[in-house]
Amino acid sequence: AKNLVKRAIQWGHKAIAITDHGDVQAFPEAYHAADWGKAIKVLYGVECYLVNDSANAVVNPSDKDLNSEFVVFDIETTGLSPVTEAITEIGAVKIKDGQIVDSFNTFVNPLKPIPQKIVELTGITDAMVEDAQPISVVLPQFYEFIGDATLVAHNAGFDTSFIKNAAKENGMEFNFCYVDTLELSRSLVNGVKNYKLDTLTKHFNVKLENHHRACDDAAATAQVFLKLIDILKEKEVNKICDINNALEGA
Repeated sequence: AKNLVKRAIQWGHKAIAITDHGDVQAFPEAYHAADWGKAIKVLYGVECYLVNDSANAVVNPSDKDLNSEFVVFDIETTGLSPVTEAITEIGAVKIKDGQIVDSFNTFVNPLKPIPQKIVELTGITDAMVEDAQPISVVLPQFYEFIGDATLVAHNAGFDTSFIKNAAKENGMEFNFCYVDTLELSRSLVNGVKNYKLDTLTKHFNVKLENHHRACDDAAATAQVFLKLIDILKEKEVNKICDINNALEGA
């Protein structure tokens, strides 16, 4: 920016516009190069990046308290689309009164080949799932494990989209209250470069092994969620239905 402003002055321009991208770091440099506006007028602009701050951390809120049962889960899939791709693994842990009390881990036969790039990411191969039950069998088992608990997932929109689509295809409903730890952490956690699961586990000193395996990610997400519950309680939030309102003022 400094060199650009000086060149504009040399060419006799009366004004120059500076549009910075995602920050305003060029502004002081341009300001001083313009001799505080005496040599040339600087028009300051910035291209901003917006985050949707209207996304709720809780969907289908219930009036249960934060000591009730939660099922923290994660899935692995053959790809990103819940319509064209399939679940290959479901991992979950059940939390009650702030403690992990049970777990659910199973492979799912996707009834289609797993792409090599997904194998490289998750470590799950066709051979590992060929003897597993299809989602039509596994989903009722998972629902039985959930019971009337509240669901929790990191980037829950992704995980629940696959569960919802599988439920629809098998004549089942999806009416669960669920909490997204991604949206929750965005409002409650400061001082991190991003809100990915591995970043949050490091921030909270939570052990995460075999990242991108459902069972391990679910267990790590559960520990992160317990830390977030502690923060909510410090803010005197004690019910699930109060979380979204509390985050609006966070």
